[in-house]
Amino acid sequence: MTIERDPPARVPRITGDERTPEVWELIEMFSGPGRLNVDDNHGLNTFGRHPALGKAFLTFNRYLLMDSTLPVRLRQLAIMRTAWRNKARYVWSSHLRTSLRNGFSGEEFEHIKRGADTDYWTEEERLVLVATDELLSTNDLADATWEALGTFLDQRQLMDFVFTVGAYVTVGMGFNTVRIEREDELLELAARYGAPDDTAM
Repeated sequence: MTIERDPPARVPRITGDERTPEVWELIEMFSGPGRLNVDDNHGLNTFGRHPALGKAFLTFNRYLLMDSTLPVRLRQLAIMRTAWRNKARYVWSSHLRTSLRNGFSGEEFEHIKRGADTDYWTEEERLVLVATDELLSTNDLADATWEALGTFLDQRQLMDFVFTVGAYVTVGMGFNTVRIEREDELLELAARYGAPDDTAM
């Protein structure tokens, strides 16, 4: 499978010589040892055009990725399903990489595209996918869904789950709209594992 390069960005990425102390403060939130390659991270360098917004939003996003009480595998299932349903190209492709780094084998991705209606998932994983779809479709969870999730997630984990889905709706919409272009590594992962249909973008 081949993936075409993304449309040109509507907001150009900041360049190295344009990075002010305020931009570096933003970048350093995610660029510690073993984390991100700053020069080749299109998301961070786009937020560099609006560091006040970037710092505010990425403080929340950093919590979801590094300090959330939600188990990592369940977090990634919620993020990936949200990205797939909302045709969030960059988020999906980026979280292919994040998921692989966090123990996913790669075979999960085809099942994530199909959702909960497959025998692949454990009951807990299936419920997280059902709940993610419900949040995306209704902007709420039925009492029965909330109660089912509560059999294995505590109140803090339930809140982290709901706010993770909501945050990645925002990320996907924002990144699609400003046309953040995927890096070569992400395009290669998308070619290997597939990506949301972006013909309407």
